[in-house]
Amino acid sequence: MSLVGHDPGEGLTVVPLTDMAPSRVVVAWRAGEADPLVRSFVRAAISAHRA
Repeated sequence: MSLVGHDPGEGLTVVPLTDMAPSRVVVAWRAGEADPLVRSFVRAAISAHRA
């Protein structure tokens, strides 16, 4: 069992964020993902969550 209260599944890793309040929001992407659309979405999701 991981920090999220359940097994994240094979091939997935949980990375705790220490500078943000707890949330049920989950964003996942492939390690080393270079697609600018994916990176832009992740930045937008983090920004929206912090707002």
